Amino acid sequence: MPPFTAPASALTVLAWRLGALSVADLWWRYTELGGSRPRAALVEYLAGTAAWPTSEHNPLTQALNECLWELGHPSLAPYRELPNARPAASRTEGSAETPQLVQRRRHHVPATAHA
Repeated sequence: MPPFTAPASALTVLAWRLGALSVADLWWRYTELGGSRPRAALVEYLAGTAAWPTSEHNPLTQALNECLWELGHPSLAPYRELPNARPAASRTEGSAETPQLVQRRRHHVPATAHA
């Protein structure tokens, strides 16, 4: 199954404009956080003419939000959830369960056993 891809959201583009980063500066920040798309692909993504997988969108989102924090703004660019990132028992939105907590509950392992 191919990874989920989608164009940049309006909030992602707004975060970029509010952060006032050049494409080059944003691209450097994005690659420092693990992004691997070329600069030309970033231009296409921000213009809405290309879709990116979640694995590339999220490092870009982090770079945008870090820029906003530096300017005293809250996070604006939304992250995407990676498919199968959470165990089945905790896939509800807003769940704070980690895979370790789910595993302990399934096997009734006390928390101190893994400490």
